[in-house]
Amino acid sequence: MSDIKLFVGLGNPGDKYKNTRHNFGFMALDAIAKSKRLEFKNKDNMADISFYDSPNGKIILLKPTTYMNLSGTPVSLTARYYKINPEEIFVFYDDFSIPLGEFRIRLSGSSGGHNGISSIITCLCTDKFPRMKLGIGPLPKFIKMPDFVLSKFHEEDKEKIEKSISKAAVLFDEIIQSGIEQAISAFAGGKLGLAAGKL
Repeated sequence: MSDIKLFVGLGNPGDKYKNTRHNFGFMALDAIAKSKRLEFKNKDNMADISFYDSPNGKIILLKPTTYMNLSGTPVSLTARYYKINPEEIFVFYDDFSIPLGEFRIRLSGSSGGHNGISSIITCLCTDKFPRMKLGIGPLPKFIKMPDFVLSKFHEEDKEKIEKSISKAAVLFDEIIQSGIEQAISAFAGGKLGLAAGKL
């Protein structure tokens, strides 16, 4: 049975931020929801939420709509309401220190300067929740980090974006089916075709 009950994708709401690098977490979760024929509904103007009835139980998909630096509030409220522990929450989000098309999976760790993760750590009072960092790097010279992450992807990025999102979807399915530890083990052994990532 899956030990992840809540999947979170991070981003900023509104058309202004659509297709921006900082919304890679939204993009991954949207693709996963689409593959399961799920629709999101807004709850209390704080998050878009959807429910997936997997063979192993109900799974929640959540996209905070409070803007990135307040992402932790809807995540913690949802976790508290549904009695979900931090280690049962999995987060998809962007990371400019990782090249576009690559990713990292972690079971815990610091925010690395990511405002959304910082907010979740603060609200959950722990950094012990698994996550998939989706690379958007490298950070170009002479461009400030905030400007870069809020800029839109280029057309030539499309193939790498689709590959990363596809890998996120494969990982989602493996976690649902086998649990987070077995999914990571399968990933580390190259059994999921996720060779562009690292532990």
